[in-house]
Amino acid sequence: MSEKEVLYSQKGAVATITLNRPKRGNALSGPMVNQFVDILNKAIDDPTVRIIVVTGNGKYFCTGMDLTPQDDNTTSATDPVAATQSMFSTLSRSPKPTIARVNGPALGGGVGIVFSCNFRIVQSSAYFSMPEVHRGLIPALISEVIVPQLGAFRSKQYMLSGERVSAQEGYRVGFVTSVAEDEASLDKKVQDYIDLLAQSGPGAMRDVKLLVDNVDGRGGDAKIVPKYVREAFGKMITSEEAAHGIGAFASREKPNWDEFGLGAEKLKSKL
Repeated sequence: MSEKEVLYSQKGAVATITLNRPKRGNALSGPMVNQFVDILNKAIDDPTVRIIVVTGNGKYFCTGMDLTPQDDNTTSATDPVAATQSMFSTLSRSPKPTIARVNGPALGGGVGIVFSCNFRIVQSSAYFSMPEVHRGLIPALISEVIVPQLGAFRSKQYMLSGERVSAQEGYRVGFVTSVAEDEASLDKKVQDYIDLLAQSGPGAMRDVKLLVDNVDGRGGDAKIVPKYVREAFGKMITSEEAAHGIGAFASREKPNWDEFGLGAEKLKSKL
């Protein structure tokens, strides 16, 4: 495997991870999954990174797992199933906001990557498909991130049929953030969300993600959720980040979040 099948770049507070096997539709090999997770963790641990963008190079975003025999002689002690689960869970649980810049079709595991991101900006010519059943397989590993968001009815529909779901249909159903007509518009819409996220406190964004996951995961429990929400509010309102943000608002100044960047020592939420 080429050392550059997953690319990493950083511009200011934005880290971009690019799947870079265009001749293979950016299909994910085992070593490529490991490299993706390593690079993703690098971005998460870097206090200068506040936003993570994931995209593909070439015609496709990602065509899923590479089912063809690998032509390299590399060996790995890593469990490929555990590594793939780690890829989806690490991305979906990232304390930093994530944007999927969907430059082309996403299939199988590629759909899992998209659903693991918080924002999905999709080029209008792209589509989504989970064709595993056509090969006698099931989309088991991606189900963990897709079913809770898509629901049982549509998950069964898309997974049983393997149908192509257009970007426009994804937007209508509600799992696509925005549809872009061309690549220039795609970049513009991604930048629009980057600009919005850059205005927000890093710790607050981390804790928003945790808050939503906890409230949603506890199913609206009338005893647990209200108590958790009160505790979350109390810890948030007394934080240094909140004091800085409120002070900036009161003085009509733009807050400077640079000193509140999340590195390894700050990744664990205080909530």
